[in-house]
Amino acid sequence: MQQTVAFLSEWGNDTLDLSKRGVEVPTTHFIITAIILNKEDIASAKRVIEAVRIRHFAGGNLDPELTANNHEKQKEILEDIDEAPFKVFAVIVDKRQLIGEGLRYKGSFHKFLHSLADRELFRLLPNLDLVSGPIGDNTFMKGFVKYVEQNHISNLFNESTFGFAGIENDGLVQAAGYIAGTLARCYDETVITDQRGEYIELLRRKLLSVQFFPDTFRTSIVQVPYSCENYNETLATLSTNLANDFLHRKSLSPVPQLKDQVSCLGYLLFHFRHINPTRYITSFELMEHIRARTGKKVSLHYFQTKVIAQLRDAGVLIASSSRGYKLPASEADLNDFVSHSNTIISPMLSRVKRFRDQVHTATSGEIDILAHQEYALIRKIVVDF
Repeated sequence: MQQTVAFLSEWGNDTLDLSKRGVEVPTTHFIITAIILNKEDIASAKRVIEAVRIRHFAGGNLDPELTANNHEKQKEILEDIDEAPFKVFAVIVDKRQLIGEGLRYKGSFHKFLHSLADRELFRLLPNLDLVSGPIGDNTFMKGFVKYVEQNHISNLFNESTFGFAGIENDGLVQAAGYIAGTLARCYDETVITDQRGEYIELLRRKLLSVQFFPDTFRTSIVQVPYSCENYNETLATLSTNLANDFLHRKSLSPVPQLKDQVSCLGYLLFHFRHINPTRYITSFELMEHIRARTGKKVSLHYFQTKVIAQLRDAGVLIASSSRGYKLPASEADLNDFVSHSNTIISPMLSRVKRFRDQVHTATSGEIDILAHQEYALIRKIVVDF
């Protein structure tokens, strides 16, 4: 089994009273990121990051603050980082929405962050070595190390290897921090930028899993004018509601097939809400995302019959066309699905009817292959209609 490693970092502060104004401005969000890759790819990834440090930071640390106001430079860095063979995990917490009584204090806030990050990482990859940067007074990471060590004690009956493997101050930890800072400029109100859509698009291929808390439908950086003919707000809301309902019910399922469905749907939903609600995503891109999440390559037949088909059977709306799949956001998307289905269904029904009629005629009506009750619906369509 390939060993997977996660290099952790975070962005934001733990100030919960956002009305305070002191030396440190309270951030509206707290972001946890992890760069995830196979152990055998670490050396290659480090070489890419080292080249980025030399080219853009004169060999110094990857510091998002140094490029905060230089949009073009930040885009160049993200493009260069994209060459490294890793994926990105992120948890983005909107502190403004944490209104529960139990989260008014820093201690309870840290415990909440620890349990949230632990749950999402362990659900994603139960066999994972965690690596953090130097901890020092870093309250979140110090507490997270203790939390993981206390909640993932190895024993004969626990096959997972989830736990901290060490502390390193290297480029991969810094890269995780740089990506956390980039995500902050997409969501945190204190540093948000108009270029956030471009940043997310550049990070898109790297994003393995992004979890928002609370997961509100308003958590979106896509701005689509309601007058756009390719966007219907009612349909878009219905699509995201049904997708979120499935994810909330099935996201913790240990069943491999359901994990693949959750992975695929989560990618479709993230793309819809944060990148482009009108773009179709190819089968290859979705299958590659499942492979990155699970470590296994799936066939096109499996993807179509065990992932997409069963998501639709569960009530999730997924439009399709020759361009791929997406959550529907317009009547055009619905027509694409019906039109695409018609190109498959109509010829198949025509062949069944021809097959039945030839046998029925040749046997003088003695054999009617559609007479069985289980074929009643097909018979009604191609014979009795």
